[in-house]
Amino acid sequence: MYQKIFIFCLLNFIYLGSSSSVPYVTKCKADDAACIKSSAQAMVTKFVDGIPELGVEKMDPMNLKKPIDASSPGLKVILKDLVVTGLRDCNIQSMSRDAAKNKLFAKILCDAVNTVGQYEMDGKLIVLQVSGKGKITTVLKKILMSVEADMGEKKGKDGKTHWDIKRFTHSFELQDKSELEFENLFTGSEVLGKAANQVIESSSNEIILEIGPPVVKAIATKVVENTKRFFNNVDPADLALD
Repeated sequence: MYQKIFIFCLLNFIYLGSSSSVPYVTKCKADDAACIKSSAQAMVTKFVDGIPELGVEKMDPMNLKKPIDASSPGLKVILKDLVVTGLRDCNIQSMSRDAAKNKLFAKILCDAVNTVGQYEMDGKLIVLQVSGKGKITTVLKKILMSVEADMGEKKGKDGKTHWDIKRFTHSFELQDKSELEFENLFTGSEVLGKAANQVIESSSNEIILEIGPPVVKAIATKVVENTKRFFNNVDPADLALD
């Protein structure tokens, strides 16, 4: 009987010692971009739903409560209390890791990123002299985001060395026509507001490219921060084969 108990304990120790803290991650070699892309895609839904035990917060919906200054010369735009949805439906177009240069590259295509929040605007928007504050609604269709991250290492609370993201750069492009609506333009003048939103609708992508970069940056920053926390809490041996 004691022999059976010993064997059971030994097997249990071997299992626990070899099991991964992230069994849902497929480990890949750094030069296997196809494997990395496939593994990342399989993680999207779980990742945006949040993994609290690894420091990853829920990101769909994503709450951007801090005011965002999207102003440009001649136009004041302040956005706040933004709620972003749609990230769970994003697709990894490519993802690769350059171990020699400590770089991580990703291209992510999202069919529809929806944002609802509050705006305050005053100045010249395209050809319109506008003023107002109220609700803003946007739908960014087919938005392609590119991210390049500089990787490093960081010692965790467990005393082990983990992957870390030191800094990142990003860019985006719109591959379809976006939707954009400002409520209460001209402080409630329904006629002027309706006429303005018709012009805005026809120039939605142009406007998004003017005032949207700070919002996309805020979204990208949230995603990168959560990825960083994920890396900081997972043994690199559970993430890669090299």
